[in-house]
Amino acid sequence: MPKPSLREAISSSVLACGILLLASCPAAAANYSINYRGKTSFSKTATTTDQGGASINVNEMSGIVYRGGNSFTAVSDENGKLINLNVTFNNDGSIATSAIAGGYSVPIVPNVHDDYEGIAYTGATRNSVFVSNESTSPSPPPAIYEFSLTNPSTLLQTINMPAVFANRRDNRGLESLTRRPDGTEMWTANEEALTVDGPVATASAGTVVRLQRLAVSGNTVTPAQQYAYVVDPIHSGLGTPDRSGLSDLVELPDGTLLALERSAIVGLPVFQSRIYQISLGGATDVSQGALANGLIGQTYTPVTKTLLFSSTSIGENFEGLALGPQLPSGNYSLLGVCDSGEPNDPSSNTLVALELVTTVPEPQAWMLAAGGAGLALFLVVLRRLFTRRKVPTA
Repeated sequence: MPKPSLREAISSSVLACGILLLASCPAAAANYSINYRGKTSFSKTATTTDQGGASINVNEMSGIVYRGGNSFTAVSDENGKLINLNVTFNNDGSIATSAIAGGYSVPIVPNVHDDYEGIAYTGATRNSVFVSNESTSPSPPPAIYEFSLTNPSTLLQTINMPAVFANRRDNRGLESLTRRPDGTEMWTANEEALTVDGPVATASAGTVVRLQRLAVSGNTVTPAQQYAYVVDPIHSGLGTPDRSGLSDLVELPDGTLLALERSAIVGLPVFQSRIYQISLGGATDVSQGALANGLIGQTYTPVTKTLLFSSTSIGENFEGLALGPQLPSGNYSLLGVCDSGEPNDPSSNTLVALELVTTVPEPQAWMLAAGGAGLALFLVVLRRLFTRRKVPTA
């Protein structure tokens, strides 16, 4: 085979460099926005039946998960009950129909106060749910329990949390739980700061919580990295500040995390709900070294977050959130639940509908300039290589 000429070799190299230059220009990353699509409520006195035909009160729904088709399952804190819901959506993500469809009574774990707050579904094959236990004192440290739905009286396993979570504040433990749709990981977090990590939220300052990643291999779940997340301060209004914490997490198919924050005052507006998109880039893994034992006085970088949704007009204790089915537009539905458990709480057994919209931001000016300059240089070099120079005559 004849060797390429010097010109051919150079032109091939320049072409390769040109392609590499164009390919190296950063692509615009997918981001998200959220549209509110309304709410609907069941009666506060609604009931259904569990797997054995016993009556279940439909109340105190604090977490929800999508199980495919039209099926969702909510977890009720304080009573160890799971409530099945059938929900259909309009093309814009608003709720078309909703109905209560039975439920489950899961077993009481010995010596554990069953304050189940978050819920994640494993899929049709294993047909089980994980629930996070907020673990109000004086019960054992917070943990995550897996219950079978094929045989709801069966506790399949207990996932013990790292020791630092034993420093949770009363009624501020593991409020959230989510599982990536491909089943490769889960995430949970405490609602407000552990005693070794800082103070609870106030009207002037937020609170720092730990996002706990859980690696999943088959049916084995192992606590992995942790990241600090700063919750917003308590919102302002006419009344006394109460709390502001992280109440649920949602993991999207691409691994993006959404955080639902809930802020409350004793007054008006009672609640503010916020949903943020989380970015882990550059954040410190606080499960390592001295940070694993407490964040007070330590140096670390928390995750960054982008506000997608904020509202005081829902007016209810919006506490749980789930990724629902994909809509005809390619966007996703999000379905939330409001906890109706507090005696003076205006919340009902309410479902909140949101539309998750995928957006691609416009390329930044420097990206366009760099790409254009690189392409222009590439074309100039090519022209010089392939243009014959005239040889002057004597």
